[in-house]
Amino acid sequence: MDEQGDERPGPRRATDGLEWRAPADAPVVSSSPQAPEPPQALRSRRTSWGVAAVAAGAALLGGLVGGGLVALVAESDSGGSSGASPGPRQAVTSVTVQQTSAVAEAAARGRASVVKITSTRRTQSGTEQDVGSGVVIDGQGHIVTNAHVVLGTETLKVFLPDGTEQAAILVGHDSPFTDLAVLQVGPGKAVPLEIGDSAALAPGETVVAVGNPLAEFEGSVSAGVVSGLNRKRTMEGVRQDDLIQTDAALNNGNSGGALLNLKGQFVGMPTFVVRQARSSVPVEGIGFAIPASRVMEIARGIIAAGGPLPRPSLGMDHLDLTPDVSDRLSRVAVDHGALVRAVTQGGPGAAAGIQAGDVITRLAGEEISQDVPLFNVLMRLNAGQTVPVVLNRAGRIIEVEVRLGKRAQ
Repeated sequence: MDEQGDERPGPRRATDGLEWRAPADAPVVSSSPQAPEPPQALRSRRTSWGVAAVAAGAALLGGLVGGGLVALVAESDSGGSSGASPGPRQAVTSVTVQQTSAVAEAAARGRASVVKITSTRRTQSGTEQDVGSGVVIDGQGHIVTNAHVVLGTETLKVFLPDGTEQAAILVGHDSPFTDLAVLQVGPGKAVPLEIGDSAALAPGETVVAVGNPLAEFEGSVSAGVVSGLNRKRTMEGVRQDDLIQTDAALNNGNSGGALLNLKGQFVGMPTFVVRQARSSVPVEGIGFAIPASRVMEIARGIIAAGGPLPRPSLGMDHLDLTPDVSDRLSRVAVDHGALVRAVTQGGPGAAAGIQAGDVITRLAGEEISQDVPLFNVLMRLNAGQTVPVVLNRAGRIIEVEVRLGKRAQ
């Protein structure tokens, strides 16, 4: 699960309480004068009215909450200094409602299809082990997850909900354009999760997250609401404008898991959380998921291609310029665009004369900015296409044409 502040990406790695209280007894108001009632009779009438009010409120509460047995038993006041006989005994009122739990049912469906993914990778300090989650999407054993869970790893293992361990192969990915990848395990025991309509989600709607946080709490369930839709964030140089915001608890290991609606359908993939604001103030309850519509579009493309989607490439590494980045780079002549950090020898960019230190300000007629990063423009183009590129080289404007290559596997 990615953790972010408002300024830059971090490392890749909710009940309402309803309290009902009976209102205070209102005084009896008469339109014509009449003799005062005995205290016992007045108390009896007030008790009768109070019972009716409580019974009606309990019936309404029971219908709204959808569960439990509400039983109200009331008697008239039986005491008094005048020795009058007690008032009539009130009838017992009971309301019975069938109790159901949509959250539990949705979670049960999700847990049957969300797997744990473990991986190892070598680092300077030794071998590092990581864990993430994945969602089984078809009967052929295809599993969709976040690309950052599986890329750069040496070993991959998938643990099904019943504990069965299976070897997995990486079919393909779409990094860095989208943080999505597809694995495959042998068909049979893996149960595919029903795909829901992420476009039908509404703010305030209850959602359930299922994943494997902290490498030890397999099949964990958390519930929350849809806090917002079509949220915009820039992740790994890509501006995303369709993210689902939720306050369901998400932690390291939830990455690649499932966000479910109350039908138990897959509507999103938890991907990252915001932990800290620009002012360094801690932030809680702001998580983001990629909508299932985009997840499935990319996954089906990877499966059809049998590998990474055929995205174009300029053959270079770059850094998107933001105001903060530009302030730290005093030698850059402009405050927007993509700073070329390195050019692949023999690649498309090198062939067109692009050099390290150049700033790409326009690509294929589109201006590169903080709201429109280079990758967002590039993903709309095709490998083999020749496009104009405008460069700023130490204040000098240069225009070249680049025949786009195909990104590396």
